[in-house]
Amino acid sequence: MAKSGTQLQWPEIAGVISDLDGVVYGGNAAIADAIEAFKSWQRAKLPFCFVTNNSTHTPEDVVRKVGGFGLSISPRQVVTSAITAAALIRAQYPKLTRAFVIGAPSLAKAIEEAGLEVTDAKPEVVVMGLDRQITHDKLRIAAAAILGGAVFIGTNPDLLLPTADGFEPGAGAMITAVAAATQVQPLIVGKPETHMIEAALSRLGTPRQSTLMIGDQIQTDIQAGKRAGLPAVLVTTGVPPRKDAALLPADFTVSSLSEIAVKAGVDTVRQRRA
Repeated sequence: MAKSGTQLQWPEIAGVISDLDGVVYGGNAAIADAIEAFKSWQRAKLPFCFVTNNSTHTPEDVVRKVGGFGLSISPRQVVTSAITAAALIRAQYPKLTRAFVIGAPSLAKAIEEAGLEVTDAKPEVVVMGLDRQITHDKLRIAAAAILGGAVFIGTNPDLLLPTADGFEPGAGAMITAVAAATQVQPLIVGKPETHMIEAALSRLGTPRQSTLMIGDQIQTDIQAGKRAGLPAVLVTTGVPPRKDAALLPADFTVSSLSEIAVKAGVDTVRQRRA
């Protein structure tokens, strides 16, 4: 069972990996306690990296967005599902050249920058993310390509996304529709898979056992963190948690990031001094 409340016994923390939507902000509204927590961690020189399943944002978009809330970060502190999807295609399917993309311009850009042609003509891979202009025709092209043997990749399985005034359907809702139609399960890139967590860890250079994973969704953020061997913190500022005995529980539950007592790990301090 996850520990909660204000009397938590926090481990030594060398670094932080965190979700964005529902943790740092909801829609276009900042979560003030979270912004202040990250600013205090910056002052303490604690390294952190954001991992977002949202493929509609580039790292530069995230930098500008959180900068508007008063938190200054660099693009290297952001790992997105779009960039991770492109890297995964290049690593696992190096011979593929044509991709059909359902998603935001940021996803298409990431795929193109990986050297693939974005096209609806005989695609060898279908990549799906959040598309707020989804149409039946896009779904038809995707389904036909997958039934014809195209590789099926989804950026993330999030069914709901938090907004400033509630929630909206996420990429997972659209991906599920195509999976149901074709009876083909996609290769998921984002959380709860660990691809982005591993990328963030490599950037931070911190030990996984002393790097916190912070998120608002048990089925994605917490599962990814636990599978990657990180202590996982559930913050209750985003999507309401769904009880599921089959899911790995968070190690800690907080209502505000201000409850996390961060002390930089000894190994990290030594690395910074070296």
